Amino acid sequence: MDESVRHRIPTAFIWRRVHSLLGLWLVVFLTEHLLVNSQAALWIGDDGHKFVRLVNFLEGLPYLQILETVLIGVPLLVHGIWGLKRVFTSQPNSRKSDGSKPSLGEYGRNHAYTWQRLTSWILLFGIIGHVVQMRFLEYPKKTEINNEQQFLVKLTPDEGLYPLAKRLGVSLYTPSEMEGIWQAGEGQIIAAAATPGQAMLLTVRDTFNSPLMAILYTIFVLAAAFHAFNGVWTFLITWGVILAMPAQKTMTKVTLFGILILSLLGLLAIWGS
Repeated sequence: MDESVRHRIPTAFIWRRVHSLLGLWLVVFLTEHLLVNSQAALWIGDDGHKFVRLVNFLEGLPYLQILETVLIGVPLLVHGIWGLKRVFTSQPNSRKSDGSKPSLGEYGRNHAYTWQRLTSWILLFGIIGHVVQMRFLEYPKKTEINNEQQFLVKLTPDEGLYPLAKRLGVSLYTPSEMEGIWQAGEGQIIAAAATPGQAMLLTVRDTFNSPLMAILYTIFVLAAAFHAFNGVWTFLITWGVILAMPAQKTMTKVTLFGILILSLLGLLAIWGS
């Protein structure tokens, strides 16, 4: 056998390592994303000012769209495509069977393997929906009003919106007042904010005012938290960092704590705003 062929690294091995590394990077991003979003919890008492400052900082980064594409979009796409391939070829064995297939439901890691595949589907549809909603459908429109830069968002009015907008210094307009500038749907009003952070805070609040959206995002966040830190455990196994059983048991506790923290951060944004 040719020496170069005999020592060639299998393509599947390389892609599994790339998938693993990108997954770890996405856990870092998810933690940052939920940490920022958790600051939108209005009941904390500062009217989301920390969220506004963090979003304004991120939105002010140079070449933001390029950074988002390279650091978030590409890793998500590659990790997602390879992950879906693994989902279609996976053979979970944590359920009871008729004896024709292995059934090893007594092992916790087998259940974790199954849930990792199930949460993949939730994340696939959740990420697509989240990006479409927040980056396209409800992303603030930048314009000028009275020679001042403003960021416009469409909102469904409620009793708490008006005092909050007043405290934030955000102007609210009826669709007729914004005719020729931006159109809103029936029953909506348009908010004009001086910064993108203020506009996005109101968008987040408006989204989670819907019980249906709050429930869907709760499922999305819990799935993401589990998928992320169960993936960290798998990453450490894949790269040979934790091989001894005591180390694996310890890391299981660490990853459970990570799942709890990420879940709390996400739920703060959903139910606190």
